[in-house]
Amino acid sequence: MDIDEIAAQRPANIEEALDAMRLGLHYYHDVHDRRAIFLRLYYMMTLEVYAAIHGCREYKDRTIFMDPDWIYRLSGKFSSLYFQSLVAPDGDRAWQIAHSVAKQPGSSVIQNALLGINAHINFDLPRAIAANLDPTELPNYEIMQKRKFDHDQVNNLLVRTVNPVQRVLAKNYEPGIAVVDKVLGGYDERACGVLLRTYRERVWWNALSFAAAKPGIEQTIVRNKLEWESSQLAKSLRHSRLWGAERGVNRVARSLFPRDWTAVPLERRCHDHREDPTPPGADRPLGEIGCSAAGS
Repeated sequence: MDIDEIAAQRPANIEEALDAMRLGLHYYHDVHDRRAIFLRLYYMMTLEVYAAIHGCREYKDRTIFMDPDWIYRLSGKFSSLYFQSLVAPDGDRAWQIAHSVAKQPGSSVIQNALLGINAHINFDLPRAIAANLDPTELPNYEIMQKRKFDHDQVNNLLVRTVNPVQRVLAKNYEPGIAVVDKVLGGYDERACGVLLRTYRERVWWNALSFAAAKPGIEQTIVRNKLEWESSQLAKSLRHSRLWGAERGVNRVARSLFPRDWTAVPLERRCHDHREDPTPPGADRPLGEIGCSAAGS
C-alpha cells in the first residue's frame, strides 16, 4: 500500500473511518512519517466518539446523542476529507502547511498536532457537517437544535481525550511533549478545552452558512472564507517559536531512547475481535487496550 491508496479511502461511517485510520497509521509507522502524530490523535478522538455511540465502557447504559446515526455518518464524511487532504489541491493551504511541517525531521509534536487540528476542524469540519445535513431539514428548528446538541456533545468527548492523547504521543513518538505538559501543569488541558469549544462553536455557524449557500458562487465564497481563516492560523503556528524547547528535549531523548515506530501498538475499539485491516506482510503487535482514548 502507498500514500495514493491511503488518500483514496472514502469512509462512509465511523467503523470505516477507524479502519481507514489504522491503515494510514500502519503506513506512516512503516515509513516513519510524522503525519502519524495528527492521525494518531484523530484516531483516539474518533475512538471516544465510537465508544459514546455504541455504549462502550463508561458510556455503558448511557445515551449521549439524540441522533447517534447522524454522528455515525458524519464521522465517515469528516474522515474522508482528511484522506483527501493527502493529495490536496492548491487551495487547501492549511493542510499544505500541516503536511509540509510533518515532513520536516524532528518537527514538534505539539506543532504537528495543532496544525492538523486547525486544518481538520476549521477547514474540513464545516464542509463535512454541511454535507451531512439534509437540505429539507434546514428550516426545521427542532431538528437543527438536536443536530447542534449532538455537535456540542462531541466537544465534551474530545476534551476527555486531551490527557490520554498527550501521554500516548509522548510515549510513542517524542518525549518532549511530556516535559512541556509537566511545565504547564493543567493549563494546557484547560486551554485546549476552551479552544476546542470556541472553534467548534464557530464551525457550526460556518457549516450552516455552507449548507445554506447555493452551489456555485455562494458555496465558493464560504469555502474561500474557511480556507483563508484556517490558513492564517496555520501560518502563525508554523512560524511560532514556542516549539523550540520541545524539539531540544526530543533531540536529546532521541539519542538516548530511540523509538521503533513499527512496533507502536494501536488502540482497538471495544468488542472488536475482527482481523486487523493491515496490509499483507505488515505483521506487528497491536494493543488490546479498549475502545476509549484512555486506554485502560
